[in-house]
Amino acid sequence: MNAVVLYGPGKIEVKEVPNVEPNENEVLIKVKNCGVCGTDISLFNGNYPANYPVIIGHEFSGEVAQIGKNVSNINVGERVTVDPNFVCHSCFFCRIGKEHLCNNLSSMGVHCDGANAEYCIVNQSNVYKFPENLSFEEAAFTEPLACALHGTYLANIKMGDTILVIGGGTMGNLITQCIRLQGAANIIVSEPKNERRKKALENGATYCLDPSKQDVEAEIMMINPNGADIVFEVAGNSEAQTMCISMVRKGGTIVYFGCSPKDHLIKINPFIINENELKILGSFNNQFSTSRAIELLSKKKIKVENLITNRLALEDYMRVFKIIDNKNTLKIMVYMN
Repeated sequence: MNAVVLYGPGKIEVKEVPNVEPNENEVLIKVKNCGVCGTDISLFNGNYPANYPVIIGHEFSGEVAQIGKNVSNINVGERVTVDPNFVCHSCFFCRIGKEHLCNNLSSMGVHCDGANAEYCIVNQSNVYKFPENLSFEEAAFTEPLACALHGTYLANIKMGDTILVIGGGTMGNLITQCIRLQGAANIIVSEPKNERRKKALENGATYCLDPSKQDVEAEIMMINPNGADIVFEVAGNSEAQTMCISMVRKGGTIVYFGCSPKDHLIKINPFIINENELKILGSFNNQFSTSRAIELLSKKKIKVENLITNRLALEDYMRVFKIIDNKNTLKIMVYMN
């Protein structure tokens, strides 16, 4: 079968690899669509650790092609997506209900082979069916939406809040929609790319700011003189992460959601954090949110089709790195056939 194999930072190839077979507890999935994630780009750039060589890709949907002898409630031909993160269920964090922080976490496309391939294998416990009214493209957004849901749950959003989202890419747009559903009064998206700002307005933002031309802090104070109740930093940008402190109100919450290079540091003033009783949270992974993501997508509560800007065949995957930074690029969707 054909697959996209990452051999190390900057070393990637579309090539033929051996076919895969499921064991008694696994499901073989014929992949239909796989979205390109910011994590995939970080892996390619060497900003995120991985086990090489590895087939990348983890935002996907497909059709069950084969099941192991112990698999129940999943049948050949069913439409499925997955939670691509495998946990041990036995470490301290798994046992206190924090499975996404598992000491032995293994993620598809990072630590083990992922879904930019014609077929992939997944443990039955990680496979989720989705209804006929959901397209394979839409279902491929399940994993990123589940991550967005987890981040918004952590933030403890209240109806009437003023919320700043820094970064209007795919994840920023998904978070914007999750915030809208939770009743925020003002959703402010800060994003330098015009097309992304337009999408954010389509998806529920009440204000969009261009940080390359506008003073974001001053604009927020005009909207709400106390500052934002919650700030989501979604871009993984060190400068933006530092600036969050000055844009959140006293007693407010900052959520670092964006994927940052592991060696980047920022300077913050602990006096300000203490004096203003700020809460700074990290949001990692998609704890127990996969089923909810499928439900929201199937009920059309979250729009995703307008986020797809590029569609590529698997054999054209190398084009990803030519178009990913284009001003009009949001989600790139890869087709396996």
